[in-house]
Amino acid sequence: MHPALRIHLYLVSALALPGLSLFALVVAAATLALVFAGRLGAMLRLTWRARWLFILLGVGHAYGLPGPAAWPAWGDWSPSLAGLHAGGLQMLRLLLLLWALDALVVAMGSRRMLAGLHGLFAGFGHLGFPAERLTVRLGLTLQAMERNSMKLRNLAALLASAGADLAGTTHYTLHHEAWRRRDSLLLAAALVGLLALWLV
Repeated sequence: MHPALRIHLYLVSALALPGLSLFALVVAAATLALVFAGRLGAMLRLTWRARWLFILLGVGHAYGLPGPAAWPAWGDWSPSLAGLHAGGLQMLRLLLLLWALDALVVAMGSRRMLAGLHGLFAGFGHLGFPAERLTVRLGLTLQAMERNSMKLRNLAALLASAGADLAGTTHYTLHHEAWRRRDSLLLAAALVGLLALWLV
């Protein structure tokens, strides 16, 4: 599968998620866990890193939407039934969004991911979009980050040393993969499915 196709499929799945019912979301989550069982550990770690976002989504919806109390004995401290339902749906959508990101994009590795981004950016070349230059800049930035092995808590130090790191990098090789007919067919099928979901 072409790396650009994997990014396209992720974008299509992100657009499709809001139109899926609770049952469809549960089935999709179970399918992702089974199909990408080898990535399940990484997917769960990504979910754990986003735990505060899940909590904010759940609590925000549970107490932000009006409706009958879920637990009347709690009085005014009780979340609403509608809020719990809406919060659960949003949390499940976020879970699927993160799992699809890991399975379709992150699993490719940085080299193929950048090749996919270049293929995605190249579609805007007729508008004067500098696809190759932007992709190479992203690649150089990733090289600098991997060389320093910095985490988010050291972001200030990374930004402070970014100029020196990028200046010391002499080149970046952008890898290309051929777009095949089956890639076009898979993308067309995904777009038809998305259109059908929107029209139903």
